[in-house]
Amino acid sequence: MARYEINYLTGNTEYVTADGVEYDADARDYVFTGTNGMGVIALVPTSNVRSVHRQDPEAVTG
Repeated sequence: MARYEINYLTGNTEYVTADGVEYDADARDYVFTGTNGMGVIALVPTSNVRSVHRQDPEAVTG
């Protein structure tokens, strides 16, 4: 599973762990999904979102 950083227009930040994220144009929100029957993990309305970043732990070196 990947970790997503969601930055809101209010300045708040939230983190969601999910296998994927898709944009639902009809509902105008981001749908974060899991595997193994987990289904929908989170629904995030786009009207309050500044950005969504997928954090890739393999890309981090130290």
